[in-house]
Amino acid sequence: MQDTGMDRTSVSVPERRDGWIGVAVAWVCVSLIELVNVPNEAMLALLVMPVELVLWLVAGWLTLRLTFRTRQSLLRTVVALGLAVSCAHFTNWSLFHPVSYYVTHKYAFDAVAAHVREGAIGSSDDYYGSDLPLYLRDLSTTGKAAVIGRRDGRPVVFLPQFLGIPDDAAGYAFFDGPTSPSIEVDLFGARANLTGGINLRDGWWYLRPGD
Repeated sequence: MQDTGMDRTSVSVPERRDGWIGVAVAWVCVSLIELVNVPNEAMLALLVMPVELVLWLVAGWLTLRLTFRTRQSLLRTVVALGLAVSCAHFTNWSLFHPVSYYVTHKYAFDAVAAHVREGAIGSSDDYYGSDLPLYLRDLSTTGKAAVIGRRDGRPVVFLPQFLGIPDDAAGYAFFDGPTSPSIEVDLFGARANLTGGINLRDGWWYLRPGD
């Protein structure tokens, strides 16, 4: 019986070590896809989000496997919730369902709106915009916020979610002011009317070419 116990211990140590190695590799892959910004351009748009989601799920599953070896149910619950919240925050599915992405990330869109009102966002003349604060860059496939129109000196700020080749884009637009009559905007080469898109309330719209 003692030999069996020793065998079980000797096997569990390498398994535990391999488990941690697998977790480390998985999270390195997640970090790379988050830090190396791959824009949703043309057909890449159909690949970036699924690959990102798969990497998050694999890293989360491997991490949960390790935590389930412990007897601390509170730790397992906290880790599971933390992984779910992190995955939802960093994975961008707006191309597939822009309304649900906006609702689940309302806190971040509110932060962008506050920066626009303060003049910290929306003051750049660069055609493709200027960099968002680091903690908000996942809201834009380029990591930037661009000005695509103006009315009475107020900018229409655009967070692109898709870039076409050679021209056009789709994404979230914010305008802090009256939208009647509608404002014509430039979606990086495609014309659209602000109120032709999906009204998300609080000054936010989701626009596609032709709206």
